[in-house]
Amino acid sequence: MNAALNRKVRSLLARYGREQVLKAVADAEGAELSQRRATPATRPPPKVPPTEKRVGKPRRSPLEVVEAAQVDPEIRPVMEQIALAYEAKEILPEPWRVRNYLESEGVDPARIRSRADALPKVVAVLAAKPRERLETLLGLWRKHAELGDFGMIAEAILGPPRTVAPAGER
Repeated sequence: MNAALNRKVRSLLARYGREQVLKAVADAEGAELSQRRATPATRPPPKVPPTEKRVGKPRRSPLEVVEAAQVDPEIRPVMEQIALAYEAKEILPEPWRVRNYLESEGVDPARIRSRADALPKVVAVLAAKPRERLETLLGLWRKHAELGDFGMIAEAILGPPRTVAPAGER
């Protein structure tokens, strides 16, 4: 665009505003303002039929997932505790932790998009483990949830916290 014309147009816009400048240009050319590019405020809404929202399958509760996995009745109570703790993000709270855990167990986590999507796979992996191992894992995961990442690192380096006996018992 010509630099002089650009300066003049900017000057007109600053002095009169966009709407009045567009009206003046339309009048000068003998055209209707509606034939010109309308501003967002004056533009009519698009005539697109409203589309229905896609409704996905409702997510199953953790207890339903355990039931659907047909878990051995002996380990079912522990699996239900694990599933509820998983939903509450007490165990494997971030998706990357879920992926890492599943990879360490030999499961391909490629199709997992969220923690909720991973729950059936986590239940299937854990259902193959003995009850004692599940109880140990649940205890470790809950301890990790209480301590956090830095607490676990500190405990690994320094050892478990020591209890100090009251002054009178020494």
